Amino acid sequence: MIKHIGILGGTFDPVHNGHIRCAHYVQQHCALDEVRLMPCHLPAHRATPGVSSEQRAAMVQLAISQYPQLKLERLELNKPSASYTADSLQLLSTQEPGSRFYFIIGMDSLCYFRSWKNWPDILKLAHLLVCQRPGYSQQDGDAPALLQQFGVTDLATMRQRPSGCIMLLANPLADISASEIRRQLQQQQSAAKTLDPAVLNYIQTQQLYQA
Repeated sequence: MIKHIGILGGTFDPVHNGHIRCAHYVQQHCALDEVRLMPCHLPAHRATPGVSSEQRAAMVQLAISQYPQLKLERLELNKPSASYTADSLQLLSTQEPGSRFYFIIGMDSLCYFRSWKNWPDILKLAHLLVCQRPGYSQQDGDAPALLQQFGVTDLATMRQRPSGCIMLLANPLADISASEIRRQLQQQQSAAKTLDPAVLNYIQTQQLYQA
């Protein structure tokens, strides 16, 4: 029995309601067995001061606790070096040969996808599910050429193939920015509308994102 697994990578700095809504929508809409949120391990110079990869992972775990089909994928947290999607998918495919992977990105990422390291390998290892993002269109950047070559419009076609398809999703738009949330927290403004209560409580308890 093939297991169909979505992977949503990101810094999750911090994880917010937009991330969770996107993961839940994809899991339901595409009938995936689970969607894993995979925090990347950031080089020290890119991490927000005072927020470790373990703390970002802890926030993800809190945010997904009400969703049984959403999981935390720790694969990249244990790497001492920068993480690349192609390498991570190769590891997952080796560890779980009975699974099929669906890598979830935003339209903004599709527009420059051919600049990603070893991008053809990503499509050899997984399908791409593309969520709509405010301000980006399938007419922009790399998107038209990629969709012409790899695009499919229905789940049944994609499920017949082990990898290599790109499908656009009609997800509800969520214009939430982690950098804006960090700014609000630093300025002691409320971020209650965009963060899970348990995540907000963790941030306050740990005194994260202080100015």
